[in-house]
Amino acid sequence: MARSRSADFDDVRSSILDAAARLFAAQGFRNTSIVDIGLACEASKSRMYHYFASKEAMLEEMLTQHVATLVQMAAEVVALPLDPRDKLRRYVALHLRHYYESRDRHTVLIEDADHLPAQGRAAVERSEQQLVAMLVSLLQQIQPERLRDHHLATADAMLIYGMLNWTYTWYRPSGRLTLDALADRATRLCLYGIAGDTSPGADPDRVVAR
Repeated sequence: MARSRSADFDDVRSSILDAAARLFAAQGFRNTSIVDIGLACEASKSRMYHYFASKEAMLEEMLTQHVATLVQMAAEVVALPLDPRDKLRRYVALHLRHYYESRDRHTVLIEDADHLPAQGRAAVERSEQQLVAMLVSLLQQIQPERLRDHHLATADAMLIYGMLNWTYTWYRPSGRLTLDALADRATRLCLYGIAGDTSPGADPDRVVAR
């Protein structure tokens, strides 16, 4: 007879994932064992295996959930009946807040996603592609003429994600910038750049010869 689930099964799994994320972020996936995670949860090795078949299974669930949650929230922002510039600001703010509030999971995503099983890696990549596609659509709404070329729009979206994805390495809320203020600056940088040159003759895609 199969062992029945306890009423707090999902809560226990969630607490195990939290502990695993903290350890993976602090010392790396390879350097963390099931025993280490069990000690952090005050649980035996056998109890850990009751909830997860392996630490790879933990990694897969925490990262697929992390990115899928972001996709769901981003889709809600994109669907809002707002000016696309305002949606871009909300889109940027959403990412900064999600990455900060889920700092351990985001650190693991950036540093240890290569250790995902093939199925989990494919799921994460599909979610990431959805996020890029949503951002490309937003950018094309803001600059339909300049970004008619999908490849250029995708390059811009990837550059923005490169900025957002690594903010967690340096941002601290104890500094002068709140997350909202940081989102405002990031959005202005995306929309206007440093020089803020929006004159008709300006060509931001022109390569300057050296």
